[in-house]
Amino acid sequence: MLSKLLKHELISTGRIMGVLYAVVGVLMAYIVGSYYIGKGSEAATTGQMLGMMVLLLVSSCSFFLTVIVMISNFQRTLYGDQGYLTFTLPVKSTALLASKIIVSTIWFIAAFVCLMGTMAIMYYVIREDYIGQESYAMIESMLPLLLGGKSLATVVVSIVVYLVSFFIRFAVLSIEVYFAISLANTRLFQKRHLLWTIVFSMGIIYAAESVSTLISENIDFGLAITADKMTLITNQLQVGASATYINLITIIISLLFGIGFFFATHYVMNKKVNIR
Repeated sequence: MLSKLLKHELISTGRIMGVLYAVVGVLMAYIVGSYYIGKGSEAATTGQMLGMMVLLLVSSCSFFLTVIVMISNFQRTLYGDQGYLTFTLPVKSTALLASKIIVSTIWFIAAFVCLMGTMAIMYYVIREDYIGQESYAMIESMLPLLLGGKSLATVVVSIVVYLVSFFIRFAVLSIEVYFAISLANTRLFQKRHLLWTIVFSMGIIYAAESVSTLISENIDFGLAITADKMTLITNQLQVGASATYINLITIIISLLFGIGFFFATHYVMNKKVNIR
């Protein structure tokens, strides 16, 4: 049943997000295509530069649009006109909530990939115009030194850990906002639910970040990555000058917050919310 809910959520939210990424795809294809067509030219054309500006603007706005679409969809389908229909479906409310969190995380990841792809294309197209071919070759030759002599395996693991931490944060952010929306739709706050959604979201996110920062500053637990190995560290004094430190405690805290807010949202959905 969860798979059917995910499919429905993707289709429902994809009507807007799909158009956004279709525009991004067309812009990327135009910029890359025009670059290869006019590869012998000395500088990027006006059309390419304009296309890159629009692409950067659209990619940057994709995060904001994702938040708006996810909030609107959550409010409309659970606490708005479709609420009665949604809650009468023969599925558990945990599955309803999980499907919305998973889909919102997918769209956040898509926005992240879109922005990274935009930055990569911009760099690839204009790098020779700004730093020159010789300087670019020099930077490439110095890349192993810039990476601190780390092996490919340790670099890949570092990137994977960072990406996983980002994606977990996207998921937890979705849960925090959904919890705020649920609180704003309880009897006491329902008449001004939009205002209270904003207030609760800011308060919850600020409180969670403050607690996470306080804990991570007082508890050391992470990975120290050197040239060819990774070591679990419980004291940052053990981290050498040439090592890269990845704080794992923040990831663990995010997971704990996510689990807590998930069940808190589930409780409010079933016990406190008045469906209009």
